[in-house]
Amino acid sequence: MSATGKVVRSGASAVRTVAPIKSVTNEQARRSVLQVYKELQRLTPKFWWDFGLHDMPLGVFRAVLKQQFTKNSHISDIRVVDRLVGETNQHIYSIRYAFYNSDHVRNYLFRENVEAKPKDFLSKFLNGKN
Repeated sequence: MSATGKVVRSGASAVRTVAPIKSVTNEQARRSVLQVYKELQRLTPKFWWDFGLHDMPLGVFRAVLKQQFTKNSHISDIRVVDRLVGETNQHIYSIRYAFYNSDHVRNYLFRENVEAKPKDFLSKFLNGKN
């Protein structure tokens, strides 16, 4: 079998155990989430200042970042948690080295506040779009 997992035969069906990405236990995954959360919170004042997000207080900005973590708090699969931690590390890297601009940051953090564009003809017509 491949290096990612092995096949275990139980009864008439075969079950594949999948190798974890980084964390082996839930506790390791929890620690990695807390570590990346703390790193992001340490970076927040510089992040807030460099991207010109002064229209909101720093405390509100921290709360928005916390909300991004709490919206995924229901996820219990270790591999998904590891993938999300890796994505967050990539975002932190991109923020630290200024690969994003303030519009990217606003669109990512406040995506749910942006009104969806109409997709069908009738909605476009009612909104005044051709």
